[in-house]
Amino acid sequence: ARKTRLLLTSLAVMLGTAFLTGTTVFTDTIKGTFDNLFSNVFENVDAYVRSGDVIEQDFGDAQRGKISGTLVEQIREVPGVVAAEVSVQQFAVIVDKQGKPVGKPGGGPPTFGATVGTDTIGFWRFETGRAPQDGTEVAVDVNSYVRGKFSIGDRIKVTAVSGTREFTLVGAAQFGTVDSPGGATFALFDDLTAAEFLNGKSDAYDAIIVRGDGSVSEAELVDRIRSEIGTAGVETLTGEAIEEENKSDIQKGLSFFSVFLKVFAFIALFVATFVIYNLFSITVAQRRRENALLRAVGASRWQVTFALLVEAFVIGLVGSLIGLVSGVGLAVGLRSLLNAAGVDLPSTGVSLRGSTVVTTLIVGLVVTAASALLPAIRSSKVPPVAALRDEAIEPDAWSRSRLVWGVLLLGVGIAGVMGALFGGKLVLLGPGALGLFTGLFVLGPLVAGPLARLAGIPLRSLRGITGQMGAENAARNPKRTARTAAALLVGAALVAAVTVMASSIKASVRAIFADQFQGDLTVTVQSFGFGGLPITLAPALDSLPEIEVATGVGIAVAKLPERAKGTSVTVVDPSTVSALFDLKVVEGLLTDLDRTSIAISKDKAESLDKGIGSTITFSSLGGTQRDLRVVAVYEEDTLAGGFTVSRAVFEGADDNLFDFGVYMLKNEGVSDTAAKSAVDAVVRELAPAGKTKTRVEYIDSQTKQVDPLLNLIYGLLALSVVIAAIGIVITLLLSVYERRRELGLLRAIGMTRSQVRSSIRWEALIVTLIGAVEGVAIGLALGFAVVAALKDKGLNQFSVPIIRMASIFVIAIVLGVLAAIIPARRATKVNVLEAISTN
Repeated sequence: ARKTRLLLTSLAVMLGTAFLTGTTVFTDTIKGTFDNLFSNVFENVDAYVRSGDVIEQDFGDAQRGKISGTLVEQIREVPGVVAAEVSVQQFAVIVDKQGKPVGKPGGGPPTFGATVGTDTIGFWRFETGRAPQDGTEVAVDVNSYVRGKFSIGDRIKVTAVSGTREFTLVGAAQFGTVDSPGGATFALFDDLTAAEFLNGKSDAYDAIIVRGDGSVSEAELVDRIRSEIGTAGVETLTGEAIEEENKSDIQKGLSFFSVFLKVFAFIALFVATFVIYNLFSITVAQRRRENALLRAVGASRWQVTFALLVEAFVIGLVGSLIGLVSGVGLAVGLRSLLNAAGVDLPSTGVSLRGSTVVTTLIVGLVVTAASALLPAIRSSKVPPVAALRDEAIEPDAWSRSRLVWGVLLLGVGIAGVMGALFGGKLVLLGPGALGLFTGLFVLGPLVAGPLARLAGIPLRSLRGITGQMGAENAARNPKRTARTAAALLVGAALVAAVTVMASSIKASVRAIFADQFQGDLTVTVQSFGFGGLPITLAPALDSLPEIEVATGVGIAVAKLPERAKGTSVTVVDPSTVSALFDLKVVEGLLTDLDRTSIAISKDKAESLDKGIGSTITFSSLGGTQRDLRVVAVYEEDTLAGGFTVSRAVFEGADDNLFDFGVYMLKNEGVSDTAAKSAVDAVVRELAPAGKTKTRVEYIDSQTKQVDPLLNLIYGLLALSVVIAAIGIVITLLLSVYERRRELGLLRAIGMTRSQVRSSIRWEALIVTLIGAVEGVAIGLALGFAVVAALKDKGLNQFSVPIIRMASIFVIAIVLGVLAAIIPARRATKVNVLEAISTN
C-alpha cells in the first residue's frame, strides 16, 4: 500500500548491502583470478629451491637470502628431474623513449626485473621477438612494450640495484596468459645478467625452479633433491607448496583491503539503522489509530508487533536482494576500472560464493529487523481507545528514562574518548565513539526542539512566514527531527574526525621536516620498502660543483634481539648525514658509525637498557651474526627510526641496498633553479625514476601523501551521507502525508505553492544543520583524541582546517535543499478539497 515508502527504505538497505557484497565479490574475484594465474604459471614446477636464510616482516613478503647457481648442476643430476633453472625477481625500472619510467615506480603496480627462463619451465611466452641471450639484450612484458611504444631493436634503459644500463630490446612476452600480472612491469634478462644486474653479484639467485619427469610425486622428488644438495642454508619445497604460498600472499594483501572497505560498508549500514528506525517510528505513530482498531477487534499485542516485523522483513529482503545484484555489478565495474587503469587481469567470471549471498541476506535482514524491533514493540502498546483519535501522535520527547540512559551512554562515550586522550589507548576510541553516537541519539529529542526554535529566530526575520513554518515544523516533533538528523550526524562526525586527523598529520609532517631536514634539494622515489634509487646516485650528485654535500638514505631489514621478526634499520653515509639531518644527538657522534657500530634512538636505549659502548646483536641476510657497538644516541626518531647504521654494515650481505632519497645542500651563491637543473641532468642518466624537488616542494610532497587515502575515505563515507539524505527524504515525505490536511488548509487560505515548497526546504535545512553541528562537534572531539593519543608517535600538531570544516556545513545545506525537492513537490500537489474534507 505504500510502494514509495517500501522502495525508499529498501534503497537505504540496498546501498549498505551492495557495498558489502561488492567488496566481498570483488576481492573474491581478484583472489580467484590470481589463484588461476598461479595454477597455470606453476603447472610445470614440481620443486622449488631457495635460501633458508629468511627475515619475516610484519608487512610485505619475507626477505630472503640468495643461493648459488652451482646447485643447478647438482639438481639436474637427481633422478626424476627433467630440467632445473635459476630464477631472479627484483626491483627494476624500464625507461621509455622520453626518459620517463614505464609505469609508476612505488606509486602503482610494482616494477620488476627477472630471469626470462625457458619454455620448459619458464613463466614467459613470447608474443613478438625472442628471449635475451646475453648482457646486451633485454625483453619486456607485452603491457610495457605497448605503453612504452617500443619496437624490436630499440635501445632502452633499465635501472636496478647496480645502476642504469642501456640494452637492446629483443622481445615482448606474456606472463602465462596475461600481458602483465596485475599491471606490473617486467624487464627480462638472461640468467647471468639477471644475477649481476638485479642482485649486484655474479652468482646470486633468488631460487631454482625444477621440473620432474612425472615418474615420482612432487614430495618424493623434493626428498631426492634434499638428499643431493642437503638442507644447510637452503629450503626445498614442492611446486604445490610454493603455489599455495603465492596464493596466500595475495590473500593476505587482499584481506587488509577487504577489511578496510567492509568497515565503511558497516558504517553505511549503521547509518541505515537510524533511517529505518526513524521510518518505523513514524509509521507506528501514523498507524496509531489503525493499530488501536486492530486491538479493539481482538488482535493481540503479539499480532500487532509481528505484523510490523513482517513488514520490516519484506523491506530487508527486498533491499538485500537488490543490494546483492547491485554489489555484483559494482564488483564488475571495479574490475573494469582496474583494467582501464592498466592493471591487466585474466578474463575470468565473477566469483559469487554462497557464503556471500547468505551473509548479505542475513546482514540486511538483521539490520532491518533490529531497527524495527523497538517501534514494533511500541506499536503493540497502543490502547484500543486511541482509535477515537484521527492524528499521528508520538510520545513526548521528555522522559526521565531517556535522560538517564542518554547521560549514561554519553558518559561511557566520554570515558572511552578520555581513555584514548590521556591513556594513549586507541582501542578505547571505538567504544567511545559508539557511546557518543548512541548517547546523542537517545538525548537528541531533548535538544532538537530548542535547536530548531533557535534556528527559527533569524528565519522569521529573513524569510518571513515560510521560514517560521519550517522551524516550527522541525520543532513540533523533536523526536522525529532528532532521529532524522542522527543519520547525518554519524557521517558528519566521521568526515570531521578524518579531516582533523589528516590536517594534523600534514601539520606534524611539515613541522618534523622543517625541524630535522636541513637541505636545499632532494631526489626521491616512492618505493614503500621495495627498490628505490641506486646507491651510486648520491656520490655522483655530491661531485657536482653546484652541490656542497649530498647524502643517500635507505632502509634495510635486519634481525635484532628486541623481536622475533625483522626490524627496519635506517642506512646512512656517516660522513655526510649530519650535514643534512638534525637528529638531536644526545650522546656520541653519527660520524663514528662504521661496519662495527650502530646508533640508536633515546627510546630504544631506554627500552633495551643500552648506552654508549653497549653492544647489540645484529644479523643481515646472508651475513654473519655479530655484535655492533653503540656509538651514538639520538632523540628524534620520527625520520630515522630506532636504529641507524652505516652502509658498510651490509658489505657482503645479500640485501639489495637502495636509497629511498638523496638529500643535498647547494653551494653558497647557487640558485635553486641552477642546482636543480644540474641535479636533474644526473638523475636522468642514473635514476630516471627519481624526482628532483626543492626543499619547499619536497616538504609539500610529504604532506600531500595523505591526500589519496583521505579522498578515498571521503568517497567511502559519501555512501553514509547518501543514506542519511534518503532518510531525510523519507521523513519529509511521511511528514507531508501526515500534514496533508494542514497543507490543504494553508493552501485554502492563500498560501502559494512556492511558499509551501519554501517551508519544506527550510525544514529540511534545519534538520541537516542540526545533524551537521552535532556531528562536527563530535568529530572535532574524536579527532583531537586520536591526535593526542598518537603524540608519542610523532603526531604532535593539532590542526583544524577551517575551510574544510566550513565545507561540511555547505554540503549539509546543499543536501537539505536536494532532499527537500521531492517532498516539496509532493506537498504542492495536495488536493485542497480532499485534504480539508472530513471522512
